[in-house]
Amino acid sequence: MTAARDYSAEIVAHWAPLPVTEKSVAKFNANPEGELRFVAFYQRELVGFAAIVIANEELRACYVAPNAARQGVGKALVTQLEHAAKERGIKELRLHSSVTAHPFYTAMGYETLEWGEHVLDSGLAMACIFMRKTL
Repeated sequence: MTAARDYSAEIVAHWAPLPVTEKSVAKFNANPEGELRFVAFYQRELVGFAAIVIANEELRACYVAPNAARQGVGKALVTQLEHAAKERGIKELRLHSSVTAHPFYTAMGYETLEWGEHVLDSGLAMACIFMRKTL
């Protein structure tokens, strides 16, 4: 995992637990917050996904497989999410960026508001950067 250089092994284990289980897939598929999700494939392989929560005007996630990093996958996914948000009348997206992804979101035009913490489902807090972008 790319973020391993910025976070402890404990944080990474709680943030992105492995292995992926049927229970974790079922939880993801339940989608209780109504995330709008996009995926990216390359040669039939899933290489990335991203999500926004329309009700919260929140960019929730953008993850790219390490073997597809720095090839425009993340940029394409976020561009699609922003377009979808605009189509739904959203004028601003906010997010909790990881330390690792902060340069990416800055390059995508997101403004740093402040550094803080994001609380994981396990209750463990991880460092994050609160950001926003006017669409």
